[in-house]
Amino acid sequence: MTTVDRSLLPPVTGSAPASFPAITRTLGVDGLRIWTLPHRYTELVTLALLIPAGSATDPSGGAGLAGFTGDLLDDGTRTRDGIELHEALGRLGARFVVNVSSDATVLLVSALARHAREAVELMLEMATEPRFDPVDVDRVRALRLNRIAQLRHVAGAVAERTWRRVLYGAHPYGHSGLGEAETLAPLGADDVRGFHAAHYRLDRATLVITGRDEALTAATRAAGGRVAAGRVVDGGAIMPRSSVDISDPPADPAPPSARLTFVPREGAVQSEIRVGHLGIARSADDFHAVRVMDMVLGGQFTSRLNLNLREAKGYTYGVRSTFDARRGRGPFDVDTAVDAAVTADAIRETIDELRAIRDIRPVTDEELSVAKPALTLGFPRAFETSGQVARAALRLAVYDLPDDEYAKFVPRVEAVDAAAATAAARRHLDPDALAVVVVGPPEVRSSLGVLGLGEPAEPAA
Repeated sequence: MTTVDRSLLPPVTGSAPASFPAITRTLGVDGLRIWTLPHRYTELVTLALLIPAGSATDPSGGAGLAGFTGDLLDDGTRTRDGIELHEALGRLGARFVVNVSSDATVLLVSALARHAREAVELMLEMATEPRFDPVDVDRVRALRLNRIAQLRHVAGAVAERTWRRVLYGAHPYGHSGLGEAETLAPLGADDVRGFHAAHYRLDRATLVITGRDEALTAATRAAGGRVAAGRVVDGGAIMPRSSVDISDPPADPAPPSARLTFVPREGAVQSEIRVGHLGIARSADDFHAVRVMDMVLGGQFTSRLNLNLREAKGYTYGVRSTFDARRGRGPFDVDTAVDAAVTADAIRETIDELRAIRDIRPVTDEELSVAKPALTLGFPRAFETSGQVARAALRLAVYDLPDDEYAKFVPRVEAVDAAAATAAARRHLDPDALAVVVVGPPEVRSSLGVLGLGEPAEPAA
């Protein structure tokens, strides 16, 4: 009989290796790239169609068009109206979702594995033959405009919108997928059809399929791919890895015209704060060191920012920092909400922490012993379901990453030492280039002058 001492915590073992399935590539109908990944422990098949056009592709004066187009895909096709389309999805036990990011649009369908063929056919019908009935266009546009109007009364949403505009201006990353009221309101069915015709082309799209072998075979055949001897092929041979047809990332934006922007909010008792500057692209050669450094700075509960602003000072319920790495350089920002009376103090403490991690208080081995396991110990759980595997494969496609990216993630994180994490802070954190956005009560404005960031500017309309 084994005696267990329940007063002791179980020992923490090393990080488990991440097991990511091999990707098999083929060509389907009209040049559609097909990626298949086996996932044998599910009765579901997950289909993810990557369209290489996101909100950054919105035309000048048409912010929100990519999201608007994606929002209309389940409102009917050439042969089915919206009700008939959703009835067809229901018969397959399927769920349909569209996600529009800055760099891409993704159509996701999960369905019972035995209906893999029908699910692919229905997904491709929705992607290539949308109805775009003017009545549906008017209804969806009204819903999106109402959502924009609602968000104007949410302090966090106001701060995010202002922060994007301050950091990026008219840059393709300077607006959300929802768009702006003034750009969305004039858009009609012809605009949506034009965007769809330009970007929803199968010869530029990638279809990711995850599930059991029989579902992969059925789904691949339905998408026009060939199957021979149990292997997905094109012309008798497995295709080599090739880059997905996504346009080059946008160039860096011009620096913000003002370092401090204030948005008055009558009656507010808290201030929403954003502090940051331009961050990194996903292709950055020290991406993993940046991730580790950011965990120390503000990426977890035990981060420096949270231990200072929340635990020591009591300014906030929580604060976090984030490097949003995209195809182009995404934002680095610190965001929090604090009691209005301590707005300037919270900003000063934040800036002090950004300065300190670069040299005064460099990253320590003790901090790494907490930060690195936070990234690695749960990492294999990111590939448990077919949907998680499909989304992970999409990230490889969008950011043009190698197939072994996930196998190497844990070793690369574990290899980051204190010197490398501190070097990442010195390279990617610039306290002298920080921009600050504050959304708070009008009386806060006068207290911000002590920060040395100049006179608070009003946000652009």
